[in-house]
Amino acid sequence: MNALTAPGPDRPGSLTTPAAATAPGSSLIEAVLAAFQAHRVVAIGDAHAGQEVHDLLLTMLSDPRLYGAASDIIVEFGNAFYQDTLDKFILAGEPVSDASLRLVWRDTTQSPNIVLDCPVYEQVYRRVRAVNWTLPADQKIRVLAGDPPFDWSTVTSARQIPFPQRDLYPASLAGQSLASGRRVLLIYGAMHLLHAPHGRTLTRLIEQQTGARAYVIVPLIPLATDPGDVVPRLAACPRGTVIPTPGTWLGQVSAGDILPGATRSVNGQDPTFVNPWCGMTFGQLADAGLYIGQAAELTASWPDPAIYLDPVYWAELERRNAIQAKSTRPPLDTFREQRPPAYPLPQAGPVVLLHGGPAWRDASGGVTADQPDGCGDEQR
Repeated sequence: MNALTAPGPDRPGSLTTPAAATAPGSSLIEAVLAAFQAHRVVAIGDAHAGQEVHDLLLTMLSDPRLYGAASDIIVEFGNAFYQDTLDKFILAGEPVSDASLRLVWRDTTQSPNIVLDCPVYEQVYRRVRAVNWTLPADQKIRVLAGDPPFDWSTVTSARQIPFPQRDLYPASLAGQSLASGRRVLLIYGAMHLLHAPHGRTLTRLIEQQTGARAYVIVPLIPLATDPGDVVPRLAACPRGTVIPTPGTWLGQVSAGDILPGATRSVNGQDPTFVNPWCGMTFGQLADAGLYIGQAAELTASWPDPAIYLDPVYWAELERRNAIQAKSTRPPLDTFREQRPPAYPLPQAGPVVLLHGGPAWRDASGGVTADQPDGCGDEQR
C-alpha cells in the first residue's frame, strides 16, 4: 500500500492527527507530509500576492517528497477552461507559448477586480513542471485549475460569469480525485478553506460530499491592528514555522484576533464590513497556522506595471470592468503605477451582533460561507 492509497482518519468530526503532524516547529513541507499520513486532503491558505507565503510554497513544491505524498494540486489562480494547456505544460512537459499560458491566470472569474499577473502565480506552475520533468510518470503531480471553466471572450453580461461555482467546482474536482484514490493539496485563499461550522467553504463542501476532512493550514498574516496581541507572541518562532492548533495557545486565540473582516450582505441590503469570526477560536477554523513574519517583514509580489501598457490586454480589462458595471479595487488606472513593496495588511473589521443568515464574501467578492451570529456589538 503506497502513500496515495493508504487510508487515514480524515472523517468528519476527527480533530486529532498523528504526533508528527502536530509537533510544534515543523517546516511547511514536514507539516504537509505528516498531515498526508492521516488526511487525503491538505489545504494551504494563499495570501494573495504575498511574497513570503509563496517563497514557502515554492520551497515545498521543490521537495521531491511531496510528489510521493500528493497526486493532485487544486489552485484558485487558474481558469479550468484552459486545463488542457496546464496538462500539456506541466504533465507532458511540452512547449506552450507564454501567450497561451498566461490565459490560465488572466482569465479567471476575479478579473479585473483581482489580476493574477503577480509573478508568484506563474512561478507555481513553472516550479511543478520543473520537478515533474525529473520524475517518472507515476510520481508526477497534476495541477488542476480550480476556478470554474468559462470563456471570457464570449461574456457580454456579468450573469455569464460563474461566481456561484467558485467553491462548488473545485469541490467537485477534489471529489473526483478522491474517488480515484488520489490525494489532494489545495492552494486557495484562506477564507475558502476554514472549517466554518455552518458554512459552505470549499473544505466544508468536500467534507459534505466525500466524508474527507481536510487538514487546513492558514498563514498568520498580521492585521492592520493587533487586537489580541497575537503577532508579538509569534516572534520567537522561526519564520516558516507551522504551529498546530490542537493543544496549543494558538488554537485557543479568538479567531477574530487573527482572521480579517469580511463583507456581508443580508437580504439584498448594502454590504457592510465586519469581523464575523468572534465567538470562535482559531482552532475551530484551522488545524495549524503558518508563521511568516512580523508585519514590517512582509512584502508583496506585484505585477509589472508595464504589462498594462499592452493596448490589447488593457482594452480587454476595460471591457471586463464595464461588463461588471463597477470600478475595480483598486481602480483600474492604478494598475499602471509602481506599488510599494510592503504587503498591505488586512483590516480586522468591527465586531457586531449579526442576525438573518448573512452571506459572507471574501475580498474578491465571492460568497464563501454563511456564518453564525457574532459575539457582541462592541466595536474594535
